[in-house]
Amino acid sequence: METALKESFQFYKSAGLAVSLLLIVTAQIVVPNRLSLRALLRNWKVNAPLALIDASLVTMLCGACVCTWAFTIREQGIGLFGVVALAYWAQVPLTVILLDLVAYFWHRANHRWALLWRFHAVHHSDVRFDASTAFRFHPGELLISIGVRLVVVTVTGLPLLGLIAFEVLYGFCNLLVHSDIRIAGRVEQRLSAIIVTPSLHRVHHSERPALHNTNFGTIFSGWDRLWQTLHTGDAHTTVALGLPNQCGRPIGLGEALQLPVRPAVESPD
Repeated sequence: METALKESFQFYKSAGLAVSLLLIVTAQIVVPNRLSLRALLRNWKVNAPLALIDASLVTMLCGACVCTWAFTIREQGIGLFGVVALAYWAQVPLTVILLDLVAYFWHRANHRWALLWRFHAVHHSDVRFDASTAFRFHPGELLISIGVRLVVVTVTGLPLLGLIAFEVLYGFCNLLVHSDIRIAGRVEQRLSAIIVTPSLHRVHHSERPALHNTNFGTIFSGWDRLWQTLHTGDAHTTVALGLPNQCGRPIGLGEALQLPVRPAVESPD
């Protein structure tokens, strides 16, 4: 089964992202929270080309290297899952939970360490907040994150089905938490007890360091509760988006790519 999953990894990941994108973008149009359709389209003008640059570079330098390496590690019986005798059905959900926990701490590291923040600041420089923000990452940040993922795969020896499940679920949740979708207050409150919702993550994109150093989760909100980094919010919460001192000024593609080397990028602390 692992061999078949290895060959189909990119298909499942791409198909999952395409379906998620279709669902979330449609929901933004049908039940928008703040942005007009014109504003949404204007945001894609910067974020879509950046996503294309990211995808092209990552594909050229890595491709499906994380999946391939995970398959190799499994074959060699290396890693925690190779040592601890767990049923395969138990390894899959544990992989999703473990990788989401790693993503939580990696996200915190990007806010904590000045060098990582210079790259991650590109993501926070979006003064609008919609699904396209989920693609607004500097290529440098994505390449560094691949290295982190390879280390995690080596240590854990996780199953490919778990890796695929995580990639699909994480891709959907990453789009959801950045989306401009209005969710009824009671519904969102109940959902936020388990998963991260758009209102929670919108707070994280505040220009105020005290707020963008909260709500680091992507799938499960429990990590923020456990490590006391949760800051509640709802669809009506007003949040000034962007970087400190950006004052709501949108930045273009060229400026976004140059942001990590610009002296104006300050540490979030």
